[in-house]
Amino acid sequence: MVHDAQPDTGTVTDLLDRLAARTPTPAGGSVAALCTAQAAALVAMVARYCELPDLVERADRLVVRAQQLMVDDERAFAAVAEAWARPRGVSSPDEERRDVVSAALLGASEPQAQVVETAVEVLVLIDRLRPAAKAGLLADLVAAGEVARAGCAIARMNVGSNLRGLPESEGRSRLLRRMGVAKERA
Repeated sequence: MVHDAQPDTGTVTDLLDRLAARTPTPAGGSVAALCTAQAAALVAMVARYCELPDLVERADRLVVRAQQLMVDDERAFAAVAEAWARPRGVSSPDEERRDVVSAALLGASEPQAQVVETAVEVLVLIDRLRPAAKAGLLADLVAAGEVARAGCAIARMNVGSNLRGLPESEGRSRLLRRMGVAKERA
């Protein structure tokens, strides 16, 4: 996937204002990616205190990836909103509109699937760090774990929601397998 947008460098207040606005993006997908980025940042901090440079490097990469996934999610869900905004049966048949909406929803599921995978990587790093962390850092690892799990749960819910009404396809099936969701539950 080509990443041509940079993660938003506004303030936390700017992000919260954008989240609270009556707009389709940013929304829950951005929150899932942000949770994952925050968790990875906490892991990087603990790894620095534990003087484990290989884990610092991995955690830093996960922070950057999760930040980019915020951008990717916002772009992908904007395409969904645009597809939903297409008129019904006016200038194009409803079937064409349905196909455009389905393709957009499938596309919007990819960044969220990557958020799940990134959050799982953060959780793996937490497990590796736990034995090396001093007592004062354990609360940070717990916070990182809880936030990573929240990001993962939100992203999995988003994938399931996006794919729920879509017709069977190889792309849909592949995403569901990546999320560990049985066909009958989706």
